[in-house]
Amino acid sequence: MRILPCMRSFGNLSISYCAAFHHDGHTTRVTTASELSPSGKHFSAVEPIWDDEDTKAFYESLPDLRVFVPGVLLGEAEPKLVDQHGKVHEQTGEHKLEQGTEVQNNAEASVPEHQLEGKTNVGSKNREKKDKTGKEISKEKEADQKGDIEREKVRVTDGASLDNLLQRLPRCVSRDLIDQLTVEFCYLNSKANRKKLARALFNVPRTSLELLPFYSRLVATLSTCMKDLPSMLLSMLEEEFNFLMNKKDQIKIETKIRNIRFIGELCKFNIAPSGLVFSCLKACLDDFSHHNIDVACNLLETCGRFLYLSQGTTVRMSNMLEILRRLKNVKNLDPHHSTLVENAYYLCKPPERSARVSKVRPPLHQYIRKLLFSDLDKTSVQHVLRQLRKLPWAECEEYLVKCFLKVHKGKYSQVHLIALLTAGLSHYHDDFHVAVVDEVLEEIRVGLELNDYAMQQRQLAHMRFLGELYNYEHIDSSVIFDTLYLITVFGHGTLEQDLLDPPEDFFRIRMIVTLLQTCGHYFDRGSSKRKLDRFLLHFQRYILNKGPLPLDVEFDVQDMFAELRPNMTRYSSPELLASALAELEENEKTKQSESAASDASCKSSANRPDKNGRGHGEVADSESYSGSRSIYHDGSEDGDSLYEENSDDRSGNGVVDDDDAMPSGSDEEERVQVRHKVVQVDPKEQEDFDRELRALLQESLESRKLEPRVKSTLNMTVPMKIVEGSKDSRATERESGEELTAEENGNAGGGSEVKVCVRVLVKKGHKQQTRQMLIPGDCSLVQSTKQQEAALLEEKQNIKQKILEYNEREEEEFNASAFQTGFWGQGGSSAGGSIGSAGRGSWDGSNRGGRGRQRYYIAGGIYHGYGRGR
Repeated sequence: MRILPCMRSFGNLSISYCAAFHHDGHTTRVTTASELSPSGKHFSAVEPIWDDEDTKAFYESLPDLRVFVPGVLLGEAEPKLVDQHGKVHEQTGEHKLEQGTEVQNNAEASVPEHQLEGKTNVGSKNREKKDKTGKEISKEKEADQKGDIEREKVRVTDGASLDNLLQRLPRCVSRDLIDQLTVEFCYLNSKANRKKLARALFNVPRTSLELLPFYSRLVATLSTCMKDLPSMLLSMLEEEFNFLMNKKDQIKIETKIRNIRFIGELCKFNIAPSGLVFSCLKACLDDFSHHNIDVACNLLETCGRFLYLSQGTTVRMSNMLEILRRLKNVKNLDPHHSTLVENAYYLCKPPERSARVSKVRPPLHQYIRKLLFSDLDKTSVQHVLRQLRKLPWAECEEYLVKCFLKVHKGKYSQVHLIALLTAGLSHYHDDFHVAVVDEVLEEIRVGLELNDYAMQQRQLAHMRFLGELYNYEHIDSSVIFDTLYLITVFGHGTLEQDLLDPPEDFFRIRMIVTLLQTCGHYFDRGSSKRKLDRFLLHFQRYILNKGPLPLDVEFDVQDMFAELRPNMTRYSSPELLASALAELEENEKTKQSESAASDASCKSSANRPDKNGRGHGEVADSESYSGSRSIYHDGSEDGDSLYEENSDDRSGNGVVDDDDAMPSGSDEEERVQVRHKVVQVDPKEQEDFDRELRALLQESLESRKLEPRVKSTLNMTVPMKIVEGSKDSRATERESGEELTAEENGNAGGGSEVKVCVRVLVKKGHKQQTRQMLIPGDCSLVQSTKQQEAALLEEKQNIKQKILEYNEREEEEFNASAFQTGFWGQGGSSAGGSIGSAGRGSWDGSNRGGRGRQRYYIAGGIYHGYGRGR
C-alpha cells in the first residue's frame, strides 16, 4: 500500500486528500483534509501520545552530546580546520609569489653588469642551503614514522576500549547507564567503530527484548552527530525483515519478533520512517497467517498507538486497524491468535468509556478508612483501637461493620488485626461483634449462591476472618462446622449444580482449606476432635467426587492434612471411603446405645427407695434442685451422655490432658445435660400441701421468736480432746467417712450393701459427746459430703494452678520489659505494650493453657479479653 499526497486548487479553495492504493490499483479508502485534522478525542490534541511524563522524557528528552563531548571528537571541527588551513596556505603562497616576481623585475632593472659575477657566489650558497633542507626532510620522515607507530598503539588501545564498551552494552538496562555509555563511545568515535557498534546493536539476543528501547535511545542520541549510524542499522533490520518474510520460515519466531520490535522502537524515536513501519505491517496483513499474525501484533503493540495518535499518520493507522479487525472476523483464527489481535487492536484504539467518577465520602468515613486500610499494622493497632473508641458510636457503628467486612481491601496477613479490633471494641459495645459475625456469615452464603469469579478473593478473606473470629471466641465451634458442611453440600442435587459448583471448579476446596488452616489446630481433643475427624472423611468424599485435583490445590490439601491430621488415611477410592464412613457411623451408634444403658442403670440406682421410702434422687431434687431444672456435670469415666451441648473446648485447670491417656469415649470438655421428667401434680393436692406448709412455717416462726438469739453452731468441728480421748482406733480411722464392706460390718447389717462409718456429735447437758453411726453409702448425706469435698479440692487445685501461671506470666513480663523488646508474638501478650493475638500461641510450646481469661495491653490500659488456648 502506498500513499499519494496531492494538492488541487479550485479557485480560491485548496483541498488536500490522500488515497490509499493496493499494488493492484484498487483504492481501499479516500480521506479528506477534514479527517486529517486533529478533532475529537481520538487525536493527540485531546489524548496525549505518551502514558506518563517518565515515558515522554525517555523518548523525547535526549542528552545533547555537544555539551558533554568536545566537537573535535564528534567529527564536526576537523573539516572546518582543514578548510581554514588550506585557505591560509593559498593566501600566503600567492603573496610570496607576487613578492618574488616584483623582486626579480626590480633586480633585473637595477643590477649593473659588473655585478653579474657575484651571482655565481650566490648560487653556490643556495646549493649549500638545499643540502641543509634535505637533512631536515629526512628528520621529518623519521618523525612521521614514529607518529604512525604511536597511532597504531592508540588504535590498539581504542579497539580494546571499544570491546569493553560493547561487552557492557547488554547490562545497560536504565536510562542513566545507556546515556553514560553513549558519551563514552563518542571518545572512541571513528567510522570503523561506528560499524562495529551498529553490528553489535543489530545482534541483540533474541530473548532480550527489554534492551531494545535502550538501544534505540543510544542510536537516537548518536544520530544527531553521526548520520551514518542509523542508516546502517536500519538497512540491516530491513534486509533481515525481507529475508525472513520471503523465506517463510515457521521456526524463528523469536528472531522475527525481535526484528519487528526493534523497528517499532526506532520509529518511536523518529529514527525509522513511518513508511517502513507501514510497509512491514502491510506485508504481514497481505499474508495474515501463522507467524505473520504474531509479527503484526507485536509491531502494533510497540508503536501502533504512537502512530495512531501522531498527527501525520492517524488516518493511515486507522485504515490499517480497520483492515486488521476485518481480517480477524473473516479468518478462522485459533484462540491464541484471536486474543493477540484483540489486545493489539484495543491497545492502539481503546474502546470509548466514560470517565470514572470517584465516590465522595464524609470526612469521618475517610478517616475510618484511613485507619483501617492505611495505618493499621501490628505496631499501630493500639492507636487505631483508641481512635475508633473515640468516634461517635451511634453514627459510625454501621459504617464500621461495613469496613470490617472489607478485609479483602487490606493486607491478607493483617486479617487477624481486624479480628483483634473486633474483640477490643466488643468489650465496650456488646452488640458490635454480633453484627460483624452475622454479616460475615451472610457474605459467605451470598458468595456460594452467586459463584462469581470476581468474588473469590473476597471469599477467601472472609473465610480467614471467620477463623480468626473463632480464635478470639466470638463464635462457637458449631458455627465453624456448620459453615464447613454448608460449603460441601450447598447446591448439590439441585438443577443449579452446574452453575453453583461445577465439576471443574475447585474453589470450594480452597475455602475449606483456608478456614481449617486458620482455626483447625484448636480441634485437637474432645468432641471437636471427633467432629473434625468426621468432617474430614466427608471432605475426602467431596474431593473424590471432584476428580483429579490440580497440583496447586492438591499441595494445599496435603499441607492441611499434614498440619491437622498427619496420621489420617487418605482414601483413593470411594469404596474404601464408604466403608470407613459406615464403620464410623456404627461406632457412634454403639456408643450411643452404651450411653443410654448406663444412664438407665444410673437412674434405677438413684431411684431405689431407702428406709424412709424415698428415692435418693428425689431427696437430692428436693434438697437442691427443682423438678424442671437441668443438671450439668462433667463427663464421667464412661463418657456417656444423652445430650451434648456444643461448647468450647476447655479444661478445668488450664492444663491440657493427653488424649491417649484418657479412657475410651471420655471427654472432659463435654457437659452432659440430664433432663428429668416433670411429674404431673394434682392441683387439689398441691393446694392442700401449700396450706399445710404455710401453717408449719408460721408455727416455726412464732416458736423461734421466743428463743434467745445465739450464734449458729452449724458446721461444728469435732473437739480435739474428744478425738484424742477416743480409744476406738477403728472409729478414729474412720471418722473421715471410710466405707465398710460386708465382711467388716457383717454383724451390723449382714448384707452386701456398702455402709459408711461416721461420728455424730451430740450435746448432753453442758458436755459434748460423739457417737458412732453406720449409714448407707448411697445416702444423699454421704454423696453431698463427698461432692463438697471434691469441689473444695478441685477449687484449691485451680487456685494453685492459676497462682503458678500468674507468677510465670509476671516473670516473663518482667524479663520482656527489662530488655525493652517489642516482639509481636502470635500468642500471649507482650510486656512492651504490643497486643498479642489471644489464643494464637505456638503449637510446639509448653504453654498450652486452656481457654482462660487473658490480658491485653491496649490503649495504655489492660483489656481483659478471652483467648482460645490449646
